Amino acid sequence: MSGAEFGGTVLLLVNPTSGRGRSMKLLPRTVAALEAAGFTPAVVITDNLADATEHARAAEAGSLIAVLGGDGFLGATAAGARDSGAVLLPLAGGRGNDTVRRLGLELDPVKAIENLALLKSRELDLGLVNGRPYLGVANVGFDGLANEYGNSARLNLGPFVYLYGGLRAFLEWKNVTFTVSVDGKATIFPGWLVAVGNVGQYGGGLRICPLALVDDGLLDVVSLGRASILGVAAMFLRSYRGSHLGQRNISFSRGNTVTISASKPLNIYADGEMAGPLPAVLEVAPAAVKVLVPESSPVLR
Repeated sequence: MSGAEFGGTVLLLVNPTSGRGRSMKLLPRTVAALEAAGFTPAVVITDNLADATEHARAAEAGSLIAVLGGDGFLGATAAGARDSGAVLLPLAGGRGNDTVRRLGLELDPVKAIENLALLKSRELDLGLVNGRPYLGVANVGFDGLANEYGNSARLNLGPFVYLYGGLRAFLEWKNVTFTVSVDGKATIFPGWLVAVGNVGQYGGGLRICPLALVDDGLLDVVSLGRASILGVAAMFLRSYRGSHLGQRNISFSRGNTVTISASKPLNIYADGEMAGPLPAVLEVAPAAVKVLVPESSPVLR
């Protein structure tokens, strides 16, 4: 993989707010690395996520888009690339960079570009929340509240911002009753969270859907039912290793269509960004977007 394979050009989309400015700090080195790899980068500092989607949608089919930002920014760009047929190169410019991590890409954008020869273009699935595309995880419940607190944190805590958000949410959460239907089979339970994974990792390293694959045409659904505070904490700690699925009151299923509602008003998140209030319908769009990934990626079949 080299610049010549894409006509020597690359569209570099940058989110100036990702990682509290991390992407902008990385930008000069990223541009230099792309030039060293034989590309002529066209740099676009985006105004917002919708702007990234539109730039990706306007790209030529088969052209290369380097995406320097966080998970939400990558998901927004993937939404546009799904329509245009452009190829994405995810570059870690956010705080958690969970999708980049789980895809098996380098966390240093310069190293990722230097290793382009080791990457292959693969057609990956996209999840859809009420029609809105996402790459990583859609989640609702306690972890959504933790996400809200993490996003509003004043301190630059990097990946630990999610731990901070979780600790705050612990103090306020009260169990609600979820109704979750997977391919028409409904389950009603009091609980803490529901996660619907495509890449399957979020929250700064939490492999909440550890068996998720991005090219199987399915969504992985993991939920935590009634549990003590210690049980919730244990689940999150085990999820760093992806070893929580056998824990009591954790349910796992897989399907094409998932519907979620709850007994109280809750917001559902996708790739760390608020996707809107429940109820929600989640679907999978198989082989929807082309992404450069290592052949050894742990989320490929």
